[in-house]
This record gives sequence, C-alpha cells and structure tokens, in this order.
Amino acid sequence: MYKPLKEYVTQSDELKKLIIENPDLPLIAMVNYEVCADDDYRWWFAPSLIFEIGYILDCEQTVNEERIYDDEDEFEEDLENYLVDSGEYDNLSDDEFDKVVAEELKKYEPYWKKVIYIRATV
Repeated sequence: MYKPLKEYVTQSDELKKLIIENPDLPLIAMVNYEVCADDDYRWWFAPSLIFEIGYILDCEQTVNEERIYDDEDEFEEDLENYLVDSGEYDNLSDDEFDKVVAEELKKYEPYWKKVIYIRATV
C-alpha cells in the first residue's frame, strides 16, 4: 500500500559485507560538514558511536513528510494531530475518533522495520 524507503533500509548491505570480510577492523564514523553546521572541513570524525537495535517506519507517509519515524508513540501522536488538523473528523465523538486513529495505525503496522542504528556524534 505504501512505498518503502529503500534507500534507508538497504544501505546496510554493504556495511554487513565489509564487517564480515574484515571482522577485526574498527568502525569509524564520519559526518558531513552540513550535519555539524561547520564548513571548515568537508568531513568530521564522529568520536562517539552508539550501536543499538530499534525500529523505523519504512514507508512514505503524509503525517510529516520531512521525518522518518523511529518511535511508534510519536508517530501515533503526530497522526492524531494530522487527522485533527484535516477537519475531516470534526463531527466524531472522542471514541469514534480513537477508532479512526487505531484503524489508520493498523495500516502502518507492516512497515515498522527492525534496524541496527549507528548513531554518530561529533
């Protein structure tokens, strides 16, 4: 139903291959100068790396097109606000509106993908 965000979840294939082929090499992360808002150098080393398992909503969505969600509660809150702002459900009771939200959330359930995060800070 929704289009997957393939550029995000498939990028790890190369990383997995490199780790398998070079298991003794350390992982070093660098971030683009635009990330740290400093154009003195083109790339910055990220001295702090955090690795963890989490989830992302792996599909395009209209709730907030500028965001890739990694928290189901935040997505639900933003979805509720999005639906309220649409004006389409103004005549519903709270219980009826909650059912609409639950139905919309169910549509997204198959798109929550388990991922390994590599969080880099400078």
